[in-house]
Amino acid sequence: MMMNGLRYRRWVAAVVCLVATTMVRPVYADAGDFGAMPGLWKIQVRHVENGKAGAPTVTWHCVDEGADPWTTFASWTPAHGECTTTDPQRRTTSLTWKLTCKGSPEASAHVDFDSAKHYTGSVSVEGHGEVIQVEGSRYAACTSPED
Repeated sequence: MMMNGLRYRRWVAAVVCLVATTMVRPVYADAGDFGAMPGLWKIQVRHVENGKAGAPTVTWHCVDEGADPWTTFASWTPAHGECTTTDPQRRTTSLTWKLTCKGSPEASAHVDFDSAKHYTGSVSVEGHGEVIQVEGSRYAACTSPED
């Protein structure tokens, strides 16, 4: 089933909002075995349209030692609650999952760490290709709870 342009843009807009939420269903494992450093992280999210990435939306967040990787680095579910996360796969340097959204083609997402201080990831929609790019970089230790 093809989505019309407006419906597709709305769905993609909802996916963009997902970075701010932490509603991914967690897979329970020792968070300490995940290869990411705690500290202050800069996250850049780019919306991809017609194969071109747009200007980044930047957010900052402090990652505690032992934080759950699923709620820290894979918080990509729409706030509307119309999407469900399935097939979560976790390795020491990557996370992959599927998003099934009401009335939309299935999407797949991933986060891959090339070091303990940097990762890239994306969301791809079946039949539309990559719709979101994300990049995270650790900048410093967290200095207060407000970081």
